[in-house]
Amino acid sequence: MTVSPFAATWKAEKKLYMSATLVFDTGWRVGSGRAGQTSDLGVLLDTAGRPLLPGSSLKGKLRNTCESLAETLGLKACMLNVQATGVACASDVSWFSKHRKEHRDAVRKGTECQLKWIREHTCDVCCLFGSPVHAARLRCADGRLKALPLGSIRVRDGVVLDRDSHTAVDGLKYDYECVSPDVQYYLSIEVDNPRPQDEALLGAALFEWSAGSSLGSFTSRGLGRFHLEQVELWGVDFMVAEQRKQYLLGRGVKDRMQPIKDWQEYFQDRIDQQLASLKG
Repeated sequence: MTVSPFAATWKAEKKLYMSATLVFDTGWRVGSGRAGQTSDLGVLLDTAGRPLLPGSSLKGKLRNTCESLAETLGLKACMLNVQATGVACASDVSWFSKHRKEHRDAVRKGTECQLKWIREHTCDVCCLFGSPVHAARLRCADGRLKALPLGSIRVRDGVVLDRDSHTAVDGLKYDYECVSPDVQYYLSIEVDNPRPQDEALLGAALFEWSAGSSLGSFTSRGLGRFHLEQVELWGVDFMVAEQRKQYLLGRGVKDRMQPIKDWQEYFQDRIDQQLASLKG
């Protein structure tokens, strides 16, 4: 039976699953865009009133980290701005609007032409995180709260400074909520059919997160410093019959996938391969 190009492109061949504990080293905040119960600027809460660490924030931070590291690995990142980077990618809305006719023409010519156009106009970062014409390979779940100590949401004061006199402006004091650093979250990331360069890019980002990075708002004021602990990695190769059967019949991640004992060694190997390919 002939396999269509679309089916061959999106056939399940491999999956990675990474879990870790995200530990904050300082207070942090993901703003709600509204006033808090006792402050001018509230933090985002779930329906139970607990501080929420949304998957969209985690994925956005991870994308930003990958964008900053892509060039070091010889990979392309459009930064969602083709004019600034010179990398043609459909994720730039204004660029895609100008080239929409080219995309429609490729679609009319058939599946192979359409897929070729998508490959040629999707940067490496957008291949992993998704674009208007390319489904994301990577998914981030909301952070899962480990524990919530009492008094975890605190209120801090802020003032508006006069940039000329470097003094506080009268009448422009405000306050904002932040979450204490003793609140920790379980982090989980899944990647479908990762290419070798996808794994190299993700690995480089995870190394940086393990060393320490910043997340959320007011990071220039010292908020949001975090690092990863207890990183674990699992994988499944759907081309191997036993692994495919285990994945289909298992109930949890640990029952369905194969543990990768040393995540650092795994991703270091992918990074070394990507750097070696540049020399060739």
